[in-house]
Amino acid sequence: MNTGSFFRYYLLLIVFTATLGGLLYWAIYQQTLNSVVNEFKLESNNLINQVTKQLSLAFIEIHSDLRFLTEQRELHALFSSGQKKQTLQNLQASWKSLALQRSRYDQLRFLDTNGLELIRINFNMGKPESVSHDKLQSKKYRYYFTESIGRLPGTIYSSPLDLNIENKKIELPLKPTIRFASPVSTSDGKILGIVILNYLARNLLDDFRRVSAGYPGHAILLNWQGYTLLSPESAQDWGFMFPDSAQEGINVKHTEAWQTIQDKNSGQVLNNKGLYTFDFVHPSGEELKQYCSSCLRILLHIPSQLVQAKLWQKLSQILPIILFSLSFLVIILGIALWNRLKRSANELQIQSLNQQISYEHDLFLNGPGIIAKLRNELGWPVEFISSNVQDLLGYDASRFTNGELTFSNIIDPEYLSQYSRETYQADLDRVENFKRSLYKIIDQQNHTKWIQDNTHIIRDKMGRLTHFFVHINDVTPLKEAEEQLNRSHEYIQKVVDTIADPTLVIDINNHQLKLVNQSALELYTSGKQLKDGMTCFRLSHKRNTPCKGDHDPCPINQILKSKKSVSVIHKHYKDNGEVMHVDVRATPIFDEKGEQVVQIIESHRDITQTVLMEKQLQHIAETDRLTQIFNRMKFDEELKNQIAWASLTNNHFGLIMLDLDHFKQVNDNYGHDAGDQVLKRTVELLHKRIRKSDILARWGGEEFMIIAPLITQDELTLFVESLRSAIENTSHEGIGVVTASFGASVLKPNDNIQSLIKRVDTALYKSKKHGRNRATIL
Repeated sequence: MNTGSFFRYYLLLIVFTATLGGLLYWAIYQQTLNSVVNEFKLESNNLINQVTKQLSLAFIEIHSDLRFLTEQRELHALFSSGQKKQTLQNLQASWKSLALQRSRYDQLRFLDTNGLELIRINFNMGKPESVSHDKLQSKKYRYYFTESIGRLPGTIYSSPLDLNIENKKIELPLKPTIRFASPVSTSDGKILGIVILNYLARNLLDDFRRVSAGYPGHAILLNWQGYTLLSPESAQDWGFMFPDSAQEGINVKHTEAWQTIQDKNSGQVLNNKGLYTFDFVHPSGEELKQYCSSCLRILLHIPSQLVQAKLWQKLSQILPIILFSLSFLVIILGIALWNRLKRSANELQIQSLNQQISYEHDLFLNGPGIIAKLRNELGWPVEFISSNVQDLLGYDASRFTNGELTFSNIIDPEYLSQYSRETYQADLDRVENFKRSLYKIIDQQNHTKWIQDNTHIIRDKMGRLTHFFVHINDVTPLKEAEEQLNRSHEYIQKVVDTIADPTLVIDINNHQLKLVNQSALELYTSGKQLKDGMTCFRLSHKRNTPCKGDHDPCPINQILKSKKSVSVIHKHYKDNGEVMHVDVRATPIFDEKGEQVVQIIESHRDITQTVLMEKQLQHIAETDRLTQIFNRMKFDEELKNQIAWASLTNNHFGLIMLDLDHFKQVNDNYGHDAGDQVLKRTVELLHKRIRKSDILARWGGEEFMIIAPLITQDELTLFVESLRSAIENTSHEGIGVVTASFGASVLKPNDNIQSLIKRVDTALYKSKKHGRNRATIL
């Protein structure tokens, strides 16, 4: 049978069937997807209508209570009746009854036009109480008063839904609250004040959670800015009320959908993250304007994963039927095609097979390798050997087949035991094919050649090894090249070992060491040989990851960028764990074309003493010799850095200058040694009083500077005063008390080094001018 024709036709048949199946699947997929999306749309619309209606009804009840209170006859009589005290008591009793009956208001208040509370009823956990007159407060500057006092009579103001705050802190347990307010007016429109209801929204949120409990997706209540008030991810709820918490809202997680929500306010949108159904409710009942800070948004989100899950659930019921039908069709058509081409295909297959066997036979016998069939007997007699043995080894093939030569006659005697041992082991292991170790054969001219041998074992019915085929190839050139390479490597190793500095050759792809000289072994392993796969960072840094960062930059990365030699300073570890600083000089090694870096060669020079000396010199250059704190040069550098840091981060810091009062008299009266002790004792005292983040420096003589990061004006005043008081209360042996004058200031937006120091110096001058032993803050 012509298999080529059959497979061509059959392949066309499969392609046609697959195309038909693909089109059918695409149509079913789209129809099913639309069906699933429509189901979710209908379910989401029903739920959002129910939630919107529920919220609206709750707010209507609040509007009714608010209108009842604003139109209450006793409230109006409070401004016209002569018995105001009795009228006020009646109102308080009436409002407490309403608070107890409704159980949904945390506070009921009436404020006059000046924002002063005239009535306040606290719910008090189900035990309403009226607040006494002496505890009533002015709310003149509260946003809910200023927003509602100017409204028209009969209209209602509602605040955003947020957490109740008492004494500038969020009340615990959390108390979600909406404030509803409406003006109270006379019949001629004169405003008498406003009634404010603090609505406890906990029941509203619980109802929202209960109604949406069975929803397959995410039911989310948002404020107008897109932050969550109630969501399945409760950790994100009310995040906007806590400045230190993550401020991620829907506008961040669902940016594309949020844009549509802002544009349309209600509706549905489908994108790659799922189906979004959204609407809004205005607590005050007014029509929506362009911006509504108090409005609530309801968002229902069906994630795309849920849509896909339900889609595949439905498709899984249909796909098996389609696949079975298409498979059955392909099988039936394939059988028919097979039967049609069977006779002619069989004939062509036999003819092709015969031609292929003949071709492979000629290729096998006349190829570059020698084929021989050996008997597993003494000397391994040859039953057959390919004629090319004469071209490769100089022997006539007939000398083997007539028994003049056996295979053992041409094997180098040094390798006979190896050949015999491997044959014996292969028989024990019951293998059919194996590759021998390289061995030598002696040709007709008595020259030796390296041979690669692949052997196939033949067994009788009893499983005994009787014969084996060998396929041998001359690999002498490869073996000689390998030996030459080994000699070259040994020579290079000897040369590298003469280098005094530790030297490494490193593969850039895996950081493994290709060559290491004796100096490196002595330094990093105490002369021990390296394990295979040892990396440069494991050898010198004693760690499992490559170098990186500014402290230990990787020379490989730098060379790959520049393709030039580099020099870096590293901190390495000797074999005994001792730390040393090393000057690493790395040079690239390119490929044969000179284009790509394949390896690098590193030399390491110990510069530990140099680094330590530089650190000591730097310490001496930055430190005041007497007090061992920063000197003026180092202080100027730190002040410059602090101003740059403050500019980038929009933070502030304080600068303090202090001068020991009448210090010249101490030196004159008691000597410079005593003066030095006063200076050192003062520095010790300051060190104990300042924070770890503060920077203390000797400005000159008896003058000192202190940089105090992240400090306010008030905190700076208290801080400076504590330092002044501590110095004033310290007595120096043989001298007594030495006071100090202070000048200080907090960095201002347009300050530079000169302006800040000048302002602090001016402040110090004022302290001295007004009697010393005092602090001036500018």
